[in-house]
Amino acid sequence: MLSKRDFLQLLGIGFVAAGTTKILGPDIAAAADLPAWAALPEGASPKSGGKLVYGQTYPNWAIGTSGNGKHPYYWIDLLTRSIWNCLIWVDHDFKLQGELAESWQPADESLTVWDFKLREGVMFHNGREMTSADAVASINAHVAQKGSSFINKWFNKVEAQGQYGIRFTLNAPYAEWPFALAEYRIAIVPSASPELILTDGIGTGPFKLVEVDNRRGFRAVRNENYWLKGRPFLDELEGYIVNSQTAVNGFRSGQFNAVFNIDPTTSGQYESTGGIIHKSKGGDQFLLSLPKNLNLVWNDPRIRLAISLAVDRDAINTIVYKDPGSWVGNDTHMSGLNAEFQPRAKPYDPETAKRLLAEAGHPSGLNLPAMVYCPSFPEEPKIMAIVAESLKKAGINIDIREMPCDGFNDYVVQVNGPIGRPARSLVGPRNPAINLGRMVTNASEAAGWKGPKADEFASLYGKAIAEPDEAKRTEMYHELQSIVQSDTPALVLGGRRNMLAHAPSVQNLRSHSQNWSSRFDDVWINV
Repeated sequence: MLSKRDFLQLLGIGFVAAGTTKILGPDIAAAADLPAWAALPEGASPKSGGKLVYGQTYPNWAIGTSGNGKHPYYWIDLLTRSIWNCLIWVDHDFKLQGELAESWQPADESLTVWDFKLREGVMFHNGREMTSADAVASINAHVAQKGSSFINKWFNKVEAQGQYGIRFTLNAPYAEWPFALAEYRIAIVPSASPELILTDGIGTGPFKLVEVDNRRGFRAVRNENYWLKGRPFLDELEGYIVNSQTAVNGFRSGQFNAVFNIDPTTSGQYESTGGIIHKSKGGDQFLLSLPKNLNLVWNDPRIRLAISLAVDRDAINTIVYKDPGSWVGNDTHMSGLNAEFQPRAKPYDPETAKRLLAEAGHPSGLNLPAMVYCPSFPEEPKIMAIVAESLKKAGINIDIREMPCDGFNDYVVQVNGPIGRPARSLVGPRNPAINLGRMVTNASEAAGWKGPKADEFASLYGKAIAEPDEAKRTEMYHELQSIVQSDTPALVLGGRRNMLAHAPSVQNLRSHSQNWSSRFDDVWINV
């Protein structure tokens, strides 16, 4: 029988000293006062004071559904870690790091019970210490308010284990459960009644909220009792929702000293005024949903594969992101940032695409149903133009229509719900269990995928996420990607390269491939 230590090593988790954790990857060593992940770049000389005022071109998709900008679900731009913290944080290398959780591990080999140890001495903005009662109340509120399907699908219950411990009981084995607790919405807040919890803007984050208009912007000040001692360095933080050209103009005029999610094709305009560009290795992927529950031409999997092979994804990387030869979408939800990513053998093959069309009875090409999208990111019109032009070269004609982002999701599912119209969907980069699970749980993205291969995928997915052996789980993830690629239920173009611009005086501000995992507690300004 395996010992507890051997089992954790097999899973990819090594439990070391209190306050240090290794999960699904390398060791996370703990410093005396700060966790290792909070270390600054070698030779850094941070200065305290100053104000960061940033423009944001990518607003929270949900802000139009609520007037309460103090609620983390409706925070202006998803970057909730300005005000709040979660139990876990996903770092720039897609590894788990303990935020409000100091350590975590499965309680036994079933992978249905997980124990978390909270950091002690963490204070809320209202001066009260965070305890297990707050964590339990927060998680229960997120479940009740359906904050994340990545939580609700697996959640059975959460219980306090003393003042600083909590235990999750799941309804099925889940080897990658901690990743779900890093989601930007799953903030830990003070316990309160069901109608009040999450509504007051109080968290444990580096800045305390002063005022917010969740359609325009916010202002916050330094949290002097932040649990990362000595942080943050900034005195004030402000953020504003702007369009691409307003962002450029505001940066040039000095109104903003940083801009998140810039249009990559405007980077030169920032650099011409002294701006410094930081580019991440990835970002949200662009998925084209192909509804298969209607009598449409792409119900034939040969045509779906032909569409995929006809799109020159590297042209998108080269023209839009100036990143030629890097990873492109593989028609699964997996990102090239995932170590388990399995690329197509030949992602761009227009000759094979033409042959497949001929085999399917369309030797002279074909016309596809119209596809709709909204420009959530400023470069999307350029991407869609490349897609349409690529398809045209292979004899495939498609009308890709731009729609306003306000009300876009409602428009998509207005007909043929819950799958909706053929449309572009955004897929944030995450761990394999969450990525691949979307093809099982997300109706609009799987878009009516049925049949033997869909059944095979769903069955193997359930086995994969319950597999304690990390190496075996990876083999299953590769097989799952092969199943999807053989049937092409959706077209995944690839991911954007998240980019931000900042003034030379702004130090250590980095673009995160998970836009929502961006941090401000380690940023300073040289004045």
